[in-house]
Amino acid sequence: MELGDPMTYKLPALLAASVAIAIGSAQAQVSSITYNNNSVSGGSYYNGATVNTPAADNYFFRNRYTAANARSHAGYDPIELQAGAFLMNPSLAASLTTTDNLFLTDTDETSDTFASLTGQVSARSTLSRHMFGFDALATTESYFDTGSEDATQYGVRGFGQLDVSSNFSIAGSVAYQDLREGRANIGGNVAAAERVPFERTGAEVNGAYEQNRIRVRLRASTQTFDFDDVDLIDGSTLNQDFRDSDETRLAAAVEYAVARDWSILGEIERVDRDFDTVTGSGLDRDIEGNVYRVGTNFELQNNLRGVITAGYLSFEPADPLQPNQEGLALNASVEWFPTQLTTVTATAGRDVASAGGVDASSVLVSQVGVGIAHELRRNLLLTANASYEQREFDPIDREDDQTGFGAGATWKVNRNIHVLGGIGYSTRDSDFEPFDETRASITVVFYP
Repeated sequence: MELGDPMTYKLPALLAASVAIAIGSAQAQVSSITYNNNSVSGGSYYNGATVNTPAADNYFFRNRYTAANARSHAGYDPIELQAGAFLMNPSLAASLTTTDNLFLTDTDETSDTFASLTGQVSARSTLSRHMFGFDALATTESYFDTGSEDATQYGVRGFGQLDVSSNFSIAGSVAYQDLREGRANIGGNVAAAERVPFERTGAEVNGAYEQNRIRVRLRASTQTFDFDDVDLIDGSTLNQDFRDSDETRLAAAVEYAVARDWSILGEIERVDRDFDTVTGSGLDRDIEGNVYRVGTNFELQNNLRGVITAGYLSFEPADPLQPNQEGLALNASVEWFPTQLTTVTATAGRDVASAGGVDASSVLVSQVGVGIAHELRRNLLLTANASYEQREFDPIDREDDQTGFGAGATWKVNRNIHVLGGIGYSTRDSDFEPFDETRASITVVFYP
């Protein structure tokens, strides 16, 4: 499973069980963004600033339904460890994965199997007011036949929240990651002899204010990407300095609760990407833009819960010869609960991302996904997912369409051992880098 990608927009992974622990199970390589910048490990507690309004008085509390993959059962779920003033969730996972197209090519496909070992821990304080904690994750992969793919990746993050009052809080985090870029990611170089190493350093601050039916949220973030040069399969070396960049985001959202079950909201986001150098062709890829969205946040009595926002995006490249990116902006996630044991999730998104290693100004990414999780038994969860992503590179004439399907299962043997298995298939339709790949894996997770 690929752990890192220098983007900030995320498709649902093709196996919900593997996402829950950020490791292991087979995942079709469709997600252009496989790393959530708000969490280093899958068990992270940090989701931005929140206020401590009691649920009975909170118009924005959504707890009527419990997703199938979030249901808790005594005797099968790990127990949080008390360590002084902290609650901790450590785990260690060992997995075995096989792929029939390691380098994602359409000719001379290479199959291989690799073993991985992942350790992670999340911790948060148990203070009555305020909160702070940390995340840490490290994984090492060893390939049976292709030693150039061996890699160790890790990430650490500290976070905290200051409860100014019962209605207002401020939170922030800092993070560092040493990662490898997935070959199926936007701009991923399939001609590289190894997955491209890069470092990401980031920080953010959030604010949240709630008063009766009004909620206001603010967010400012910055992240820096530093890519290493990489050897190509033909023996040459590709200088990656043109990919080094800084990205700054400023966002604000205002929400009004029409009733306890649903609210309307409006949000605006400012994005600035600054690259250290131009590309080999002399293209200046610096870009800035605004995204405007309006929508609704709801949890209805007909077994539906979600957030749907849509609006307009407008991005202007620094190079005056490059066209602006304008059009529909979309961000939606809806859960349907046909029964207490089954959850169906649908997602959709549209945003402007960095073109990665492709010599283009930017890329317009449109994504849709659907997944189902069913609790067959109290300790056996079945999952299936499908996703589609379209990438339109600007201004070059290139369009990539990636589709993926996956299925998996999680068997909770007891509270100390969980076993995950899955299979995923992904395909890219492209005039430049088409591929088909099937992955299968099994993972054993150990909890203390």
